[in-house]
Formats: sequence, C-alpha cells, structure tokens
Amino acid sequence: MTRLPRSVVAAAVLLVLVAGLSGGVATGAAADAGGSGRVVLVSLPRVTWDDLGRGDTPVLDELLDRAAVASLSVRTVGPVTDPGGAYLSLGAGNRADSSSPSTDGLVAPPGEVTDAGPAAAVYERRTGRRPVAALLGLTFPEQQARNRALLYGAVPGALGSALRSAGGMAAVGNADQPGNDGPLVGPINRQVGLAALDRTGRAPAGRVDGGLLRPAPTSPFGVRLDPDAVVAAYGSARADAPVVLVELSDLERAEQARAQSTPAAGRAQFRDALRSSDRLVGRLLADVDPARDTVVVLGPTAPLAREQLTVFGVVGPGWEAGFARSASTRRDGFVSLTDVASTVLRELGVPTPDGMNDTPVSQGSTGGDAGDRRAAMVRDSERAGLRDDATGPVTVAFIILLVVVLSLVAWSLARAPGWSRGLRVACLLVMSVPPAAFLSGLLPYGGLSVPGLGFAILGIAAAVAAVSVLVGRRAGALAGAMTPPVVAVVVLAADVLTGGRLQINTVFGYSPVVAGRFAGFGNQAFAIFSISSLIVVTAGWELWARARPGSSDRGRLTALAGAAVVVVVIDGAPQLGSDVGGVLALVPAFAVAALVLTGRRIRWRTAVVVGAATIAVLAVFASIDLSRPAASRSHLGRFAQQVLDGGALMILQRKLGANLSVLTSTLWTVVIPVALLFLAYLHWRPSPGLRLVQERHPGFRAFGLSGLVLGVLAWGLNDSGVAIPAMMLTVALPYTGYLVLESFGDTGPAPPDASAGGATNGAEVDPADGSAGASADGPAERAAR
Repeated sequence: MTRLPRSVVAAAVLLVLVAGLSGGVATGAAADAGGSGRVVLVSLPRVTWDDLGRGDTPVLDELLDRAAVASLSVRTVGPVTDPGGAYLSLGAGNRADSSSPSTDGLVAPPGEVTDAGPAAAVYERRTGRRPVAALLGLTFPEQQARNRALLYGAVPGALGSALRSAGGMAAVGNADQPGNDGPLVGPINRQVGLAALDRTGRAPAGRVDGGLLRPAPTSPFGVRLDPDAVVAAYGSARADAPVVLVELSDLERAEQARAQSTPAAGRAQFRDALRSSDRLVGRLLADVDPARDTVVVLGPTAPLAREQLTVFGVVGPGWEAGFARSASTRRDGFVSLTDVASTVLRELGVPTPDGMNDTPVSQGSTGGDAGDRRAAMVRDSERAGLRDDATGPVTVAFIILLVVVLSLVAWSLARAPGWSRGLRVACLLVMSVPPAAFLSGLLPYGGLSVPGLGFAILGIAAAVAAVSVLVGRRAGALAGAMTPPVVAVVVLAADVLTGGRLQINTVFGYSPVVAGRFAGFGNQAFAIFSISSLIVVTAGWELWARARPGSSDRGRLTALAGAAVVVVVIDGAPQLGSDVGGVLALVPAFAVAALVLTGRRIRWRTAVVVGAATIAVLAVFASIDLSRPAASRSHLGRFAQQVLDGGALMILQRKLGANLSVLTSTLWTVVIPVALLFLAYLHWRPSPGLRLVQERHPGFRAFGLSGLVLGVLAWGLNDSGVAIPAMMLTVALPYTGYLVLESFGDTGPAPPDASAGGATNGAEVDPADGSAGASADGPAERAAR
C-alpha cells in the first residue's frame, strides 16, 4: 500500500495534540476548591428559572444573583424523572431509577409504625442489619436490585457512604399527601431521604416524618410544612452531619395538586408554596458562614406538565457570580443532576468513590448582569422545549419527503424520464435538510412555533439546494451533488471547533432535557458528518482526475489521507467531537474508500491492520483525555476509565440493550426497508441504474462500499442503533438517486462512453444542465471498477 506522506502524519499528530490539549484545565478556582466548612443542599422540586422570574422570591433572588448558576438537566434513566429516581441519582452520583414510584418514598425513623409494621422491624427483616440510624430506607433493597439490572453502574447510597467518615449526610423534608398523626397508611412521599442513605439504606441524621407538617385546610392536601419544625430539624441535622439536604416539600405537594385543581387555582397554590418556601430558605440560611459553607440550590424534578430544565446555583468559598458548568456538559450554564454528588464531595475534600460520575460542577464564565444570566437560561429552556416539540413532526415530515422523492425517482426512471431535471432538484433538497436543521440554530427561536421552525428549516434547505443547482451548472452535475454534503461537513466541523452552538437545541442535534450529550458530536450529527465526508472524498477523487488528466494516485491519496485525518480528529478528539463509536466506524470506512479508489483488494490481513490502526487511533485520543484531571475529562475519557476499571462488559450489555430497544421504538427504522427496496430496484431493473452510475462515476463504488462499512459499524457501536445508519441513508439515497437520474438523462439511459470502463476522455457534456468538464480515467479508476 502507498505510504502516507510525512506531512500528513505530522499534521495528524499536530491536530491530535492541539485538540487534546485544548480545554485541558478545569475552568475557575472552584475546580480545585476543597472547603473545610459544611454543605447545604436546598431542594426546590418542580421549580424552573421562569418560575423565579416573577419577583415573589427575594431571598432566592439575592442568593442566586451572587451564585454560579446554570440550567439543571434532571434526566436520569427514563424519559420522565420522578422524585424517587431524582433523589436516588443525587445519592448515587450516577443515573439511577427507583423500583416503584408508589413505594419508593417509604423512608422513616426506626420508631415509626408503617402499614407493614414498625419501621425498625421492617428494615431489619428486609436487610438483616440493625436498624440503628435516624432514617431507614424500607424499600432500599428493591432499589439496589433495580439499579444493578440497569447496568449504568450506579450504586444507590454511594454519597452517604462516602461521607460516613466525615459524619454522614442528613435529609429534612416531607411531601406526604396528606400528613399522618398515626400509622402510615396514606401516600408516603419521603423520597428526599433516599439521597441521604448510605449503601446499607441508613442515614445518621435528619427528619422526614409527619411531625414536620401542620394542618392547613386551604393548602394542597390540607397540610403544609411547619416552618419552626423544619428549622429545628435542620439545626439538629447540621450539628450531626456535614451535609444537609432540605426539601421545600410544599412545592411538590402544590405540583401534585394541580391535577385536582382548576388551572388558575393550581397556579395560585404553586406561587403561594414558592413564596412560603422562599421565606423558609431565609430562616434556614441565617446561620450559614459564607466564608466556609457552600450552599447549593437545585430543582431535582421538572414540572409535571413536561420535562424541562430546572434551577441550579452554588455559592460559597471559591465561587463567583456567573455561570456554572461541569465536565459532563462542557458548556457554561448547563449542569446535570448526576454532577451534584461529586461536587459535594469535592467541596469537603472527600474522594469520589467507584460507581459515581467524577464530574463535579466548576466555575464557568464570571461577571455580567444577573438579569441577563437568568434571561439566557429562560431562553435556553424555551429553545429546548421548542426543539423537543419539533423533533418528532420534523422527523416524520423529512422521512415522508425522502420516501416520496425516492418513489418518484423510481417512477421517473421507468415511465417519466422528462421529470428527471425536477427530481434532481428534489434530491438536492432532501440532501440539504440535515445541514439546514443545524443552520436553523442561528435563528432566534423566540416566537417560533413548531410549524414555523419546520418551514424555516425547509427554507434554508431550499437555499442550499439552489446554490447546489448553480454549482452544478457551472462545474458539472457531480460538483452540484457534492454541494449539500460539503455544506454539511463545513457547518458541522466549524460548529464543533467553535463550541458546538448549533449542536444543542436543534432538531437533529441534542437536547439538554434528554441529556444524552451536551458537547461534541451527537449521534445524528456524526451520521451526517461522516457520510457527507465520504461523499466529499470519493467524489472529490473523481473531480481531481477530471481536472488533472493522467495524474497519479499519489497526490489524490495524500489529499484523501489528509481529509480523513482532519475528519477523524474533529470527530474523535476529546475537546471536539469526543465520539468513541464514531472513531471506530470512521477509520475503517476511510481505509476501505482508499483501498477501492486505488484498486487494491481487501484481504483478511488488510482488515486486521485496519482494525489495529483503528484501536490505536482511539487509544491515542483516550490517552490524551485520561492524562487530564478526572473533572476535566470528556465523555471519551470517562468511557476509557470505565473500560480500564473492568466495566467494558457492562457497557456493552447496556449499549446492546439500548440498540435493540431503538430498533422497535423509532420511526427511523422505516428508512431501512425503503433503502433496500430502492437500491434493489436500481440494481435489478431492466437498465440497472447502479451499474450505469459506477461506469460514469469511478468514485461511486468506493462510496458505496465504504458507506456500507460505516453504516454497519455505526449501527453496532452506538446506543442509538438503527437511527444512525438511517440518518446516513437520508443523505446517501438522494445522492444516489441524483446520480442515477443524471446518468440516464432526460430521455432515458445514455450509452456508456467509448473509453475504458465507461469513463470519458476529454470534454463531457452533462445531460442535466449542458455543462462541460474535463474527465479522465486512470488505471486506479479502472481497477476500482
């Protein structure tokens, strides 16, 4: 095989080092803070930044104005995070879920009587341990078993156990509906206690019993928190534990009561609960020492009406007014619920245990107006909501558009060749939709509806398609077909190099509410970027041959290798795409493209070498990421650390389960049979279109084989499963349809050129637009065919 020039190798090394070293140091002084004071966690269930913008919460407003703030993503395991899953995740520092929302709130002091008997006896019967603690988790064994089965590696109680040597963790709160003066026979909602339990299901301090409540006939469920009882319980807990979690439980009751109230009454009750909670926060924090103690305000659950971002802020030693961020998000103004536990441990100087995400919150950018920060987070939440609402309808419309255009292409080839010109424009339009979806992120979403966003994407796609038509008229049909993929590659590469603004809250990007990713390439973005890159490389190889007749393979191979290096680095480097599965799929795909384009056979030995090179490339990226502090590592480094810690099998099992689940739960699955039918028609119809395209376009066979390798590997290596190759096909199929229509022309199949293999020598007139260009066929192209 032709050796890569030293310049390409040097460029690869330089790009990897630059990408790996960029952003390697955690931002802000708080990244290294390890205080000797205490930590107070203030839980505001169901509260968003928009809720705090009405002037009814002066204490919280003052606190958050001087805090490092962010929008909190509360997504854990399922699409909806209930209180049990939220507090278990808070205590695990990892994605966790409760065994049963109807019983997960059964946390009680040893002396309380439950419907199953005295809490102490129930706990000892179920765990075999002595019930010596302030709080006992009576369903904790079920929750531990549930999370072992989920394969996220979450260990409920990890935070409480890590804090045991420092005095443990306490919880105060009660969201029962209603309160009970006697045996517990009604709805028991003490999930806040789950966050304070250690791995044995016990907490050394805190109070969650019905004594925290007092009658209030006009309040939700007829009860509300007794401020004096809560303050007393909090004071006692602070004396016993360095970390105290206080839930303003009236907010949870008010949210739950909305289903039983008129909309106006529900809003009024929630505002009243928020006002009373604000006053209670003022009393609770009266004795906090700002020079020693850290206060964290968070909304562990989203409003019942829909999942959305909630409130987060941290104030204390080492923190400044501004934005917060974390290693899991790598974005100012965004943190995750699973980041809180490691943040608490860092503030106290306690090591992060195994099973917990070591992604503590750190200081982001500082300064600026507090009102502007709040407005930015409200806008982020609104954009996330619009994106989540629009993704389904836009995806459905896009798939329908794809199916209709492909059907018309097949019909045109058989019965209406005169439609060829218009259908080529339609193919360009379909190919332009994915990059247009990302470019729509440049628009101000304020005031846009779901249909409005859909039409905006369509308008941008039409503009890209129009440019493609103009390019085709000037430079030939193949150059026109390349234009949407070129736009996609340039847009996505530039975006990830400049922080990924277009990745987040766009239809084919990722959502902070879903919380699968916050930085780097999402799976759908990778699909578009990678398949578009293959089109650009293989078509560019052919255009180079036309522009320089008789040129050798060496120059083109150098350019191909350089492009492959850039694409792989952008996709896989820790502080850029940080895409594990992407690297494992891209390197073999580019290798196959190079082998086919240069006329070399793919042997088993070659496959082994390519596989080893792929692992080596991934190892380089992972090593760079692992060399940085744990709190600064990206998704790639955390994945590598899990593998080194022996978690490879668990990761593979979880991804396989997710992959199989996606296969039957996503609309993208529809694209696969459509693709098979379309390609089968082109292959077997009386005048095989695929064969004719290969005769006219030497790079097409390389694209097809490398694209197949890319799609299959991406399907198996990513938890988005079938959605990734399906997204790739939304670019590959209209590209193929365009070339087939161009090869057949407006009046039927065009005979192959007289030159070897069907390529042209000299001037070639494009049947679609009449443009002429130089074309030459070298030995590599003939061998590739």
